[in-house]
Amino acid sequence: MVETVTADIPTQATGKAAFRIAPLTTHVGAELLDIDLAQDQPEGTFEEMRRLLAHYGVLFFRDQQLTVEQYVALGRRFGTLEGNDTLEHVEGAPQVGLLIKERDHVTSIGDMWHTDHSYMASPAKATMLRAIEVPPHGGDTLFTHIGHSFATLPEGLKATLRTLGALHSRTHLIKDGKYAAQYFKERPSKTATDKLGATAVHPVVIPHPETGQEMLFVNPGYVVKFDGWTAKHSAGLLASLYDHCLQPDYQCRFRWREDSIAIWDNRSVWHYAVNDYHGHRRVMQRLVIS
Repeated sequence: MVETVTADIPTQATGKAAFRIAPLTTHVGAELLDIDLAQDQPEGTFEEMRRLLAHYGVLFFRDQQLTVEQYVALGRRFGTLEGNDTLEHVEGAPQVGLLIKERDHVTSIGDMWHTDHSYMASPAKATMLRAIEVPPHGGDTLFTHIGHSFATLPEGLKATLRTLGALHSRTHLIKDGKYAAQYFKERPSKTATDKLGATAVHPVVIPHPETGQEMLFVNPGYVVKFDGWTAKHSAGLLASLYDHCLQPDYQCRFRWREDSIAIWDNRSVWHYAVNDYHGHRRVMQRLVIS
């Protein structure tokens, strides 16, 4: 039996709008039930969704049959859509990046714990993903909450981490000036190449701008080292932090179905796309939100 709570959102038009909230775990992830995103929704509904996103880190929706235009409009209710200059995109919708893993592809994009675009000077606020075609099994996405994990660290270690910065980079995806993964454009623009080769230093601990909760803003996918430290001297502490963050207590796992949508807050969760469905095709549409 699914444990749910009801969110009541005052609106000028109807007095109340409601959907059910089904938390996936104690610390991260919630599925929003009984809402059709193809229908016009009052602003109060999206205000409540944005509040829930900041709280749970990631929200999930099932059975959402949207046009591409409706999907783009949905993304805009959560922020400004970033330009998509690295992935192939849906025809007529350049913001909608395509993540297509063909049956014969061995590698997969996102099959590491990471935070989207943390290597940019201004990292992405959120990411939205829609399932168009899914394998018969596998292809789940895992999430872990880096606020709850930071809160349970020893106080002395938290104080030290608040004084540090970390270098984020994605240069490992560029090889001889070309992309190493099959998902990216064959002839990327200079802007796209610059983005993939970007590096940035960010504080190790950041307050969430909406909740004030402190987040451990490092991740295994893109962090190279602590700022001012060598990679060798950074490795031990980073490994210890990653082990702590990846405890099952702070995680949830989402099993995709066609027409499922997820939106996650890159400031409060890492995610991992499980690459365990070789021989099957998977097609996803991605929006990046700033």
